[in-house]
This record gives sequence, structure tokens and C-alpha cells, in this order.
Amino acid sequence: MADCLSLLRQYNIQKKEIIERDNLIIFDQLAWPKNVKTNYLIFRGAKESSPKDYYSLESLLFLLKNVSLSHPLYIQRANTQKILSVKLPDRKALLAYLNGESETSTSIDKSVPLEMGIPTPAPKRHHDDAPDAVKKLKLESKHLLEEKQRLAAKLSAPKEGGAITDQIRSLSEAMSVEKIAAIKAKRLAKKRQTIKMDSDANAEQRLFMDSELDLTLDIIKKERHHRTRSSVLQSTSKKYDNIVELLKSVKAREDGRVGTMAIDAQKQPKQDTRQVVTHGYSRYDQERFRGKEETEDFKIDTMGTYHGLNLKSVTEGVANPHQEQSVKQVTKPAPVAKQQPVSKESRVPIIIVPATVSSSITIYNAVDFLQDQKYVSMEEKKSKKREAEVMLQRKKPDHEHPGQTITIPYQIMDNPLKMGPADWKRVVAVFVAGPSWQFKGWPWTLKGGSPADIFTKMKGFHLKFTGTKLEPNVQTWDVQVLEISSSKRHLDKASVLKFWDTLDKFMMKNCSHLRF
Repeated sequence: MADCLSLLRQYNIQKKEIIERDNLIIFDQLAWPKNVKTNYLIFRGAKESSPKDYYSLESLLFLLKNVSLSHPLYIQRANTQKILSVKLPDRKALLAYLNGESETSTSIDKSVPLEMGIPTPAPKRHHDDAPDAVKKLKLESKHLLEEKQRLAAKLSAPKEGGAITDQIRSLSEAMSVEKIAAIKAKRLAKKRQTIKMDSDANAEQRLFMDSELDLTLDIIKKERHHRTRSSVLQSTSKKYDNIVELLKSVKAREDGRVGTMAIDAQKQPKQDTRQVVTHGYSRYDQERFRGKEETEDFKIDTMGTYHGLNLKSVTEGVANPHQEQSVKQVTKPAPVAKQQPVSKESRVPIIIVPATVSSSITIYNAVDFLQDQKYVSMEEKKSKKREAEVMLQRKKPDHEHPGQTITIPYQIMDNPLKMGPADWKRVVAVFVAGPSWQFKGWPWTLKGGSPADIFTKMKGFHLKFTGTKLEPNVQTWDVQVLEISSSKRHLDKASVLKFWDTLDKFMMKNCSHLRF
């Protein structure tokens, strides 16, 4: 008999209707409780020693119904309905299996015993639709009709001991005038007392409403309007027609110049709005602070210049006042040094490959293998020009926009000794060739050249052909081994997908500051 996970995948691929009724999930003739456990493992992360747990059938069905939502919004909706949400590391592989993109998944535990389905129960009939209810309604209608007939017969019968109209007398004949006046006075006093009580209650209500109004006004006075980045750009007071003058005044204030350029200059267009600038201290403009007494009696013009004069006029001196006036220089303000913008650190991850040609993967064929998912041997790449570094463009599904893909760049390098401290922070993976001299000169290398501490900072990988002997050093290091066939190129894609899946989990835990 089929298990609930396989039926869920089959019904999802064939777009069949899945019914939820009476805490059951119904697949045509079979049904399972909503909280039944499937054999799909929940991602445990670094807690490999924790006990295994599996997703319920309700959790997987809820994911299929809300697959178009972004992951944070999906988690929020699942928590609202008290349903266990599917974790982000499991989402991609689980949807690929349920949508028929992959035939199986590594998270499916085939060793766990599965719960058998039950035959689909018939829907419960409404209480009013039962035959007993129809019979009871008919009996009640018959009984009600008999009661009406009996009451009509009783009312039409003559009354015994009924009132005799001939014996009815007026109030003045039955009571004296004094007794009637006493009854009227008593009724009027009671009415006044009732009106007074009602007026007191209304006064208390008005007093309560006034106190509540005062308290509400005090609360309103203390309120502060919420400001957003859109509302702060909307002016609520003055409207300036000439925004250029306003920007000039702000620029002058930022440059350290104190001027008389007012914001409301538009209101007085006929007044002189020329800016009076008081220069601050400048080491290149010391002549303004020194007087003529420095030249004693020699009458040397320290502000003069020989610009535009020939050698003869310089050696013979200035002959007429016209030339003397032409050699004077107007003091120019010192240029303000522009501050160099601070360059932001790159968020592109770096993958280091071995520089030796004996390695299975080098800078020659790294892009072909990791980007195009096809291994190309070094013999085919011998004629290719060697690059110091190459860029890899990885395409992956966009979880926020289902059905679309995003491109993420990765930098491939094989000479790590040229990298700076900022570059080492971006290294996320390294392909290991085998010999320990590959890590000579690297940071985090232990005494004796052991690179064991390096693999805690970046994820290590080793690429080998199926059937070849594994390097002894690789067996002792914390390195993920990737195997490829020497002739079957259609199997390369599985090794590449395993590489990216392992790297994504490592970066999610240790390299969240990078883009991936």
C-alpha cells in the first residue's frame, strides 16, 4: 500500500484535489490523520547527535498551499495556525521532490516504518437532515395545532363568575373627595422623587464624561506623530519657491563658512543678499595675518608676482605705476582638499583552487566544472591562456520570487599569497590537492605546517576520480570528498550540486556577511 508522502507527491504532480475534513487528509479512497509523521527527515544542522524527527503530513501540505509566499511570511502564517514550518535548508530539495523535478531525496528515510492509511469515512450528516428529526418536527407541528384548537375552544366558551357591567360604578360614587385627593398627592410625590433620582444619575454621568474628556485631551497633547522617510520629506510649514538659494546656504554652512544668506531671502528680493564670508584659518594663506612691518623700510610687496613679465622687466624693476599695478596679485582662497571616498569592502566570496597542474581541478577548468557542471580535463585546457583569477557566475533559484533565478558571482584564485587581510575574510572554500605544502605561508597554519585549523575558517573539498586512491592527508583532514567518473560526464552534475549544497550550509553558519 502506498505511503502518504508518495501519494502527496503523486496528487501534487497530477493536480488532483486533496480534501481536509474531520482532522483527516483524504486522498480519494485512503485517509491519514493530519498529524501523522512522514518519512521525510527534518534538517538537524550541526546537531548530528540529536534524535531524528520527521515532518508531518499537515506540514508538507501547508507548504504546497503557501509555496508562493516568501519564507519569512510563510513561517509567520504557519506559526499563527500552529503548524510546524519546513526549514529553509529542506525547502528546495523537498519542493523539487514533491513537484516531480527529482525522483527521490537524500532526506527520505526508507528504514522508518510507515503508518497505514484508513478507508475514507463517509461524511457526517447534519442533525437536521436525520429522519428522526423530520418525524419529530411533524409530531411537534401536530401537537401545536391541537393546542391552538383547545385554546380557541376555551376562549369561545362562556365565563363563569364574569364581571357584571350593571354593577360598575364611577370613582366619585365609590370614594370620597378627600380620599381621591390623598391618592393624587401620594402619586405626585412619588413621581417627583423618581424624576429627582433620574436627574442625579444624569448629573453623575455628565461629570464622568467631563473627567474622561479631560483625560483624553491630556493624552492627545502627549501624542507624537510617527515619522517615516516619506513624511519627513513633506514640508508642513513654509514653502520655498527658490530651492537653489536654500541649498546654497546649507552648502555654505557645511563648508564652515558663516554667511548672512537667510532662508527667507525670497520675501525680500530688493535687499542686498550678497554673502559675506569670513575665512577661517588656512596654513596656505598666512600673508593675511602678517603686516607690512615684516619688510621693514624696503617697501617689498609680499603680495606681488612676476606672472606675465619678461626677464628685462624683472631685473630692471617696475618703471611706472601702471606696471606696478599690473604685478599686484589678488589673494585667492586656498583650495579645499577633497576627501577621498571610503571604499566599501567587497562581499564577493572567494574559492581557492590548487596551482599545480597535477590537481584534478585548477583555475583552467574550475569555471567549466562549478558553473557549467561539466568536467573538462587538463589536456583539453592546455592551450588556454592562464589567468591570475577568474569570475564564476552561479545561477540559483530566487526564493522570494518563485520561478525566477538570480546570478551570484564567485571569485576563483590559485595564488593566495598575493591576497590581503580583507581578501582572506572573503575566502569560503578551498580545493585540496593532497600535499601539505599547498598551505605554506597561509594564515592559521599550525606548527609543523598542519592546515587543520584552516578548515575551521573555510570549507575544504577534494575532487577525485571514482576508483582512484585517496590521498593520505585528505583522510586525516576535515575535507568533503567529491567523486566524478572518468568517462560518464552526465554524472558530473550530481557532484556539483553536492558541492554547492555543502557550501551553502557552511556559509549560512559562518559567512553570513557575504553574498550567496
